[in-house]
Amino acid sequence: MQFYLDGYRPGDPDVLPAAPGAEARYASLPDEVDVLVVGSGPAGTLLAAQLSTFPDIHTRLVERRAGPLELGRADGIACRTVEMFEAFGMGTRLIREAYWVNETVFWRPSPEDRNRIVRTGRIQDTEDGLSEFPHVIVNQARLQEYLLEYMRKSPSRMRPDYGVEFVGLAVEPGGERPVVVTLRRTDGGAEHVVRARYVVGCDGAHSRVRESIGAAPHGDFANHVWGVMDVLAVTDFPDIRLKSAIQSADHGNVLIIPREGGYLVRLYVDLGDVDPEKRAAVREITADQAIAAAQRVLRPYTLDVRDVAWFSVYEVGQRVTDRFDDVRAGDAASRLPRVFIAGDACHTHSAKAGQGMNVSMQDAFNLGWKLVSVLEGRAGPGLLRTYSIERRAIAQELIDFDRRWSKTMSSPPKDPAHPERGGVDPAELQAQFMQSGRYTAGVATRYGPTT
Repeated sequence: MQFYLDGYRPGDPDVLPAAPGAEARYASLPDEVDVLVVGSGPAGTLLAAQLSTFPDIHTRLVERRAGPLELGRADGIACRTVEMFEAFGMGTRLIREAYWVNETVFWRPSPEDRNRIVRTGRIQDTEDGLSEFPHVIVNQARLQEYLLEYMRKSPSRMRPDYGVEFVGLAVEPGGERPVVVTLRRTDGGAEHVVRARYVVGCDGAHSRVRESIGAAPHGDFANHVWGVMDVLAVTDFPDIRLKSAIQSADHGNVLIIPREGGYLVRLYVDLGDVDPEKRAAVREITADQAIAAAQRVLRPYTLDVRDVAWFSVYEVGQRVTDRFDDVRAGDAASRLPRVFIAGDACHTHSAKAGQGMNVSMQDAFNLGWKLVSVLEGRAGPGLLRTYSIERRAIAQELIDFDRRWSKTMSSPPKDPAHPERGGVDPAELQAQFMQSGRYTAGVATRYGPTT
């Protein structure tokens, strides 16, 4: 009976009845909205999907790209994030398509020959009883397509406005829609002004929305570079289909993450330190250089890369923005927030712990239910103050965790013959993976009382 609706009429239960006028709403850019979301990354897409369930809340999602993301960047989906997707009715679908990260194996130099690596440990990736869902791997583009499909089937029939970039905003002192936003079509079209009750900047590490409210990221770079790539490879490395943390004696480290589908794997390849005076050289590193580095780490095993589906290089850096809304510290008692930022606009860090996309979506989920509660009159607007308080504390925890994690992952293994050289004992690396399990699963978040 679940495939019949409203008195035995056939239909798809995932396609909700459209609100009156929903389809026509997206024919052109609006002059007024309740919520304007800038950027269709993980945070922006999840927030828009969450709000699309409420057709009386006019939400628009603008994106400067010409269309949806095609190749993913992030891929690790924590247990808590799968739980969040289950709130959208998509948890089962997500884990059906995903690669399940059930265990992690560890490799280090052989005591007999430090030019060769050997397996030294194996642990369960997620402890029993932590969540009803596993830690999984799904391409970011695919994950966002789930959310875009949810939006299309929602009562709002929401779809992003692609090819539209954010130019700037101003918050007027009064009025029902006090945020005046200037947008522009990327094809050279004229500027368009939208008045909004609230604006949420999910526009990445170089956020223009963040800049427009005078917020600033603070932190530093670790002066260490990693390459990341999704590859089709032929190899005799026995754990190529397991999450593997590999330390070599003299050639850096590699983290292997199998991809969904059974063929591709993701390689995080340690490319060493970078001269702070020559950061531009990082962009000149090629996929072939990263592959060669991975081949040196994996000896005596071979790695023949037949195709590279995606490649990027990043310098490890940990930064967190001083506030996540437009209310400066001295104004907190006299005004309420109208503009928010989420995701990479708030916090940036290394990718190896798989936290960026997860924490970004959790930012959006936290803000989403609060916006709905305020706009539907079920809570006072003072509730929105708690978003920056709660999520900035979580972001700072993430940055502190990532500093420790990145240092460990970038360190060479200790050499028993030369203890003065320092490094990380492989047993210490394995212990840190186990101790951080609750945090990386996303279930360690705790909010303190707020007023």
